[in-house]
This record gives sequence, structure tokens and C-alpha cells, in this order.
Amino acid sequence: MKKMSARTVRRCLYGMCAGGVLSAGFTIPMANAEPDQCSESGIASTVSSVAASTSTYLTAHPEADRALTDIARQPDDRADDLYRTFFAGNPQVTQDLQKINQPVVDLHTQCGIDVTPTPASDALEEL
Repeated sequence: MKKMSARTVRRCLYGMCAGGVLSAGFTIPMANAEPDQCSESGIASTVSSVAASTSTYLTAHPEADRALTDIARQPDDRADDLYRTFFAGNPQVTQDLQKINQPVVDLHTQCGIDVTPTPASDALEEL
């Protein structure tokens, strides 16, 4: 195995540092730019935001969380009816979750893309 001299190692490290600084100069302006809503990154950002907000909401409302979790575990044909019944009987939860899921609805309208970050999101689309 060939040994590298200290000079070669320094050159390599300097080159990596210079390359890192140069690439950072190109990526920083792009990092501040808002992603296109219909791009993969825009979709991923929207979906993760909706999923995180849904998680926060359901953590703060454990009864709704338990009920929706139990419904999600049912076979699809049974779950559809159970979701409708749950949302009909819990209008405030329905309204809150619809508001949280609005960015996903907007994605569909603006981009023609269907995404469902959570089982509850999917059920809300059917209302």
C-alpha cells in the first residue's frame, strides 16, 4: 500500500475544503428559495407538514387518536363506514382535521396529485 506524504494529504484536505465552500456558495441561495409546490420536494414538504400537524393534534386529543387508530385497523370496507360515523359524530374534530389537511387538498387542486399523509387524511377526502 502506497503511503501519502503530508503534503499530499494537506492538498487533498485543502481541495475538499475549497470544494465544500464553493458548493455551499451555490446551495445557500437555493436553500432559501421556496420549493415549487408541485415538485417532489414541495410535495414531500407539504405531506410531512400535514402529517406532523395531524400527529400534534391527535396527541392533544387522545380520545380522537384512539378512535381513529382503532378505525384504521379495520378492513377497508368496514373502516369507510366507521370513519363516516366518527366524523359525523365529532364535527369539531372533523373541522380541525380538515383545516390541517387543507394543504393536501390544495396540492390536488393545483398539481393534480393525490397524496394521503395519514389514514385520517384519506377518510376526510371521502366526506
